[in-house]
Amino acid sequence: MIIKNSFNPQCITYSQMNLIFNARIYYRRLTAWTRAYLLSRYFGIGTAEDLFSRLYLETLDLGNMLKIIHGREAAERYSQLLCQFAIVLRELIDAQLAGNIEEVNRNVNRLYEIAAERRAFIQEINPYASPEYEGLFELYVQYILEEANALAAGDYSREIAVYDLLTAHTDRMGDAFAEGIYDFITSGSEDSEHLPLQDGRKCITYDQMNAIFGIRMFWFEFVTWIRNYMISRYLGLGNAAEVKARLLEVPVAYVNALRQIFGDKVPEDYIDLFFTYIELLDAFITAQMENDTGEIDRITRLLYENADARAVAITAINPDFWDENEWRTRLYNNLRSTIEESTSFLSGEYARNIDIFSRLLDQAENTSNYFAQGIFNYIGFNQ
Repeated sequence: MIIKNSFNPQCITYSQMNLIFNARIYYRRLTAWTRAYLLSRYFGIGTAEDLFSRLYLETLDLGNMLKIIHGREAAERYSQLLCQFAIVLRELIDAQLAGNIEEVNRNVNRLYEIAAERRAFIQEINPYASPEYEGLFELYVQYILEEANALAAGDYSREIAVYDLLTAHTDRMGDAFAEGIYDFITSGSEDSEHLPLQDGRKCITYDQMNAIFGIRMFWFEFVTWIRNYMISRYLGLGNAAEVKARLLEVPVAYVNALRQIFGDKVPEDYIDLFFTYIELLDAFITAQMENDTGEIDRITRLLYENADARAVAITAINPDFWDENEWRTRLYNNLRSTIEESTSFLSGEYARNIDIFSRLLDQAENTSNYFAQGIFNYIGFNQ
């Protein structure tokens, strides 16, 4: 008899939280590389084949995740379906750029067919797969197509709105995947609500978990929208002021999410450090474009001073579980990579630029892990 287990929304353990976060992050990274590939095809930003290789490799990660749970054969089959998504997307753009409407329609239909095949396969190998899978993959394809059409049409306001819808949708996809996996691996338990707490820590609620995730995603959102702003400044893609306005929303959401957990421990002027950082980056880009070496050096010093101030501020919010030197190292690494990214846009070294963006995504994931562990510990300690 199949015994259905589910996440208890009032008691999410640290390991369960990580399972959910890893699934959500997979889809977030897939979306980031899909957008980068679209930009390479429509606007020549980066080498299309290099970016396709990154997208293709990204699609393999979820298949690798399934291997330890469902075995090699199932993982390989699912990886094939994921890789087909990348291949058909490439063929769709080829047809669109060639003006072949019949082939465009054929590939659009094929993308939806692959989405349906993925959903059916997940439900076949996992009897505990969430019913929420119904339509999730298809809606993801719809958003990707809307993203591509907005870029192709030069409708950058619409593209920003669709990208936000797309990233929000990745969270729902990650939740459905994580819950199905959790139900599968705990299916032998007679009472899932009384499973022992993992890692010796108290659990948190689903709402608290989502608050942590919102904070954690700040690092991904920040590097993504900084990159979008650099593309707008250096390559004239879209309205730079509009992209900058969207970038400025990222730290606002982040600080508001921090206050949900830490309350008055988050100082009123903390957000000003991020606004200053963005303005300094803006001035740095201008100085690089004008080849003003004196100004570049001056702003670089100010950027590192800003990183020092942010390291002090974030550590003071949660000193029991975060270390100032650790934060300083992480912020310095992010800043060095961001400066390199700006320089590679200026010089047109797009192959190097792709490597830097990949590094920034990896740094964002690692930093968000450190962040999440500290917050989880803080909540558990104060319950």
